[in-house]
Amino acid sequence: MNLRKKVFLAFMGFIIIPLLSISIFTYMIFQDITQEKYMEQSELTIKSIGRNIASLFKEANYYSDYWMLGDNLQTQLVELNENPPSDEQLNNVTNSLRKIFLTYEPLGTFSVYNLYGENYSSGVIPFTPIPFKTLKDHPIYEEVKNLNGFPRWIGPYENPELTGDNNLFSQVRTVNYYETPGSGRIGTMFLQFDFKEMDKIFNFYNQKNSHFLLVNQQGVILYDNRKLTNGSNLNKFLSQKVDLTETYATSRVKFDGIESLVTVYDIGLEKYGTPKWALVSVTPWDYISGEMSIILKWVGTIMFLFLISALLFNLLFVNRYIRAIIRIVSSMKQVERGDLDVRVKVQGNDEMTVLSRGFNSLVSRIHDLVEEVKQEQEHKNKAELSLLQAQIKPHFLFNTLESINALAVQNQGKKVSQLVYRLGTILRISFHHKEEIALGLEIDYLKNYMEIQKYRFEELFDFEIHLPRELENHSILKLTLQPLVENSIQHGFEGITYQGIITIRVEDGGDHIILWVEDNGIGIPEDVLVRFQYRKKNPRLDTNEPRVGLGVLNVADRLRIHYGNGYGLYICSEPNKGTRIKCIIPKTTAR
Repeated sequence: MNLRKKVFLAFMGFIIIPLLSISIFTYMIFQDITQEKYMEQSELTIKSIGRNIASLFKEANYYSDYWMLGDNLQTQLVELNENPPSDEQLNNVTNSLRKIFLTYEPLGTFSVYNLYGENYSSGVIPFTPIPFKTLKDHPIYEEVKNLNGFPRWIGPYENPELTGDNNLFSQVRTVNYYETPGSGRIGTMFLQFDFKEMDKIFNFYNQKNSHFLLVNQQGVILYDNRKLTNGSNLNKFLSQKVDLTETYATSRVKFDGIESLVTVYDIGLEKYGTPKWALVSVTPWDYISGEMSIILKWVGTIMFLFLISALLFNLLFVNRYIRAIIRIVSSMKQVERGDLDVRVKVQGNDEMTVLSRGFNSLVSRIHDLVEEVKQEQEHKNKAELSLLQAQIKPHFLFNTLESINALAVQNQGKKVSQLVYRLGTILRISFHHKEEIALGLEIDYLKNYMEIQKYRFEELFDFEIHLPRELENHSILKLTLQPLVENSIQHGFEGITYQGIITIRVEDGGDHIILWVEDNGIGIPEDVLVRFQYRKKNPRLDTNEPRVGLGVLNVADRLRIHYGNGYGLYICSEPNKGTRIKCIIPKTTAR
């Protein structure tokens, strides 16, 4: 991934995305806090309204109890049951009942039924009395009888066949004879209340855009303080249903297509004889969020403009520096490939200009240093040439090149390639500037050397190499094993009529490494072994002595000088049976 993409991703990851995340998080927190605060305030309001509504029904029940248990109504009903009035007396009975009931202002109509179902009714508003048979045949009447005098309320629009067109709150209850407990029912009351006080309650607590509804469990709206949805079903206006059985719950849903906060509160009127009614508050969300929503929109707009500005800054300003850095990086890669003549174009007068000039100055200095190193290297190469000539014997190179030439004449390109490759590997390791190399590298050198010798001596011998993998990275003095193997090839297999075998084994000796070089050649004569022993005691070499085993002696001297006493070569040999050389070196890891 290039620098431009990295910077862009970092810009998005550390600036743009965090800003967007903070904006979204802030908006959500604001929504939650606003909703929570409003719910706290709304809960106080709706509970206060609920208590006031409950007091209306409590007061109505108090008057209803007073009338039912009053002597006037008790006496009147007993007399109506015993002596039903004539048509001339009916008006007097009605007037008498009006004096009993119509002293309570919220009462709109009343109907009193004796045991024979005869109806005595009146009111302050026009209405059509319900025949007792209609009331008696309705399922509610069985509930009323089972309540044994306790009131049963009917909300507007719940049972229009009983409440009629007035859509008032209605109360039905039986009248029992209290002077003689257990004597049973003496009549029935059907009262309708016009609670204008309910409008005053809602108007007192009403806030702008607030909407209050009184709803039964089926969702029928019994009362709407705005008089807009009376008699309708609440679920028709909601985007999703709310649970009307909850004691207190708030949901954020759409009401009549407008996102609103809908609160449901169980007033607890059942103890006054009503079914389970719930008070519902509907407030548009725009009203709740109010001016803060406008502020958030402005903040969002400013944040959006800021993000656009940040993107333009990244594209126009940051990218300029990125392009300059990319040019310098590209020039650095050219320098890595060896082009020291490359230069970065210098323009402007800022930090990038200083960086470009510094880069050009650095490359110029490197160019000068490389030239100096080249000159020094030439001198060093001349100094090392004599060492290389000592490491690789001229006759070995000459013979190998002669073999390559012979193969080239015979057009055996594959074998030529193999010999050249192996010779190159030998030369590369010989030119290695370190005195110690990895044991694996030394074995690789030895393997190439023996493959070349196998070809030169026409399969005179074969070889085996056993090197544990865990010892490959330990160090050894360069060109330790090659002279030992060369000794076996040139002297150990001289004149044999069978195939020679050279075995090289490497063993872990704990704090040192043991290398074995074994062959099945003619062995080392006893006089030569004596000379080896003498050479070990007296390192000075007579230049006139035979060169047989000279390479072995040189290896022994190098090991002794480099590693010190306790390390070196141990030779065992028997004529016509072979030679075994044990080489001990310290166990160190190659660098």
